[in-house]
Amino acid sequence: MYDPLKSRDIPAFHEFGIASYWAAVTPFPDTNAVALPRKAEVVVIGAGYTGLNAAIEIAQQQHREVVLIDAGGVGAGASSRNAGFLLPGTGRLSYGDYASKFGDDVAHAVQNEFANSIAHVKNAVETSDWPCELIEARYLRLGHNAKAAATLQQHQPAYANTLLTAQWLSPEAQQAQLPGLKWQHGGLSLTPAAALNPRALTGAYLRLAQRAGVTIVTGHPVTEWGQSVGKHTLIAGGHEIQCDQVLVCTNGYLPQQPFPELSTRQFPVLSSILVSRPLSAAEQQHCGLTVNDLVMDTRTLKYYYRLLPDGRILFGGRGAVEGKHADDAAQKQRMEKALAATFPDLSDLHADYFWSGWISVALDSMPRIYSPANGVYTSSGYCGAGVAFASLAGKRLAQYCNGEAVPDLPFYQSELPRYPFAAARRIALRAMYSIDRFRK
Repeated sequence: MYDPLKSRDIPAFHEFGIASYWAAVTPFPDTNAVALPRKAEVVVIGAGYTGLNAAIEIAQQQHREVVLIDAGGVGAGASSRNAGFLLPGTGRLSYGDYASKFGDDVAHAVQNEFANSIAHVKNAVETSDWPCELIEARYLRLGHNAKAAATLQQHQPAYANTLLTAQWLSPEAQQAQLPGLKWQHGGLSLTPAAALNPRALTGAYLRLAQRAGVTIVTGHPVTEWGQSVGKHTLIAGGHEIQCDQVLVCTNGYLPQQPFPELSTRQFPVLSSILVSRPLSAAEQQHCGLTVNDLVMDTRTLKYYYRLLPDGRILFGGRGAVEGKHADDAAQKQRMEKALAATFPDLSDLHADYFWSGWISVALDSMPRIYSPANGVYTSSGYCGAGVAFASLAGKRLAQYCNGEAVPDLPFYQSELPRYPFAAARRIALRAMYSIDRFRK
């Protein structure tokens, strides 16, 4: 599959051949083929959650001419491949991390922005009138050991004055509600949260963008980018377009060229997902997992899982190091083994579907919205937790590029830090994966 650190450019329609569960079961709105215009006020690169929401805001609220370009189809990357966890959070920083680094007031405001991101998505789904299989849920952070669970319990009171509700799930309560899980140390239940079909959500945003009058051009990789006299000139799919502003919304799919400066500020890492056979009613009752549960553990390399509406278990975790190994049998078998270890009493949980996608990891585990150059704006670094926040980030990015005020929060105030030894990112990742095999 396409590899952002190995491929100089991103191929057109690079998503073809990704046999995900979502692609198999999800109808999608028509994307009418249009030619690339020669001029626009704003060009948005990347037609995923962030890019679509940015384009909608620019067209609908700012009444500016906007062209949305993607190398693949709409939602070709993570937006149609993720697990469908609509969660109050992004990046890898906990409430305690924000509090210790920025203070309690900022930490509270961050949690409220996370709650706003969920409300933003729910409103878009309702407005679009496109079925997204949205189900109200609880986000369960379960400790993978007693120490991790105790830390979660300590954080619970801090959510009292936020728009989020946090409830402690004791080991006994977890055993009663989720008896089929191997690890029973307790955890934290956070709401609001929701489960949904991520590809269908992309379709909902597409409908809203079409209604707003956004020009959407797919199958056009951006291969060249120049700037002179305040104008940007892009070559996409062999055609030229000039604009005043460029919004880069490619996240983990960002190619090295023509964006070398941005490429060194994020780390594309593979995440893999499998979907099991449908569980019987008796098996579902035994494991305790329901469609209202979105579960993630506290490991450094986390596992996350949910029960789908058709009774299958969706189970995700880290993928291969390089794109060329994403679909190797060994990767699929590793994930099947982890699934079996998580639900030890369920037999024959082989993968009916298995696929991978790129997430964008920020050096300091916190995403950013910022302007890396005059007339250029970008948002990335969601660290694999971006269904809700990446959507709201698109709106914030559009507001930012228009000179509007955005909330006074850390991820809107600075650039993504550059990786100091960018060429060694995957060497470090291999070492991390090797060490993780010995962790408990």
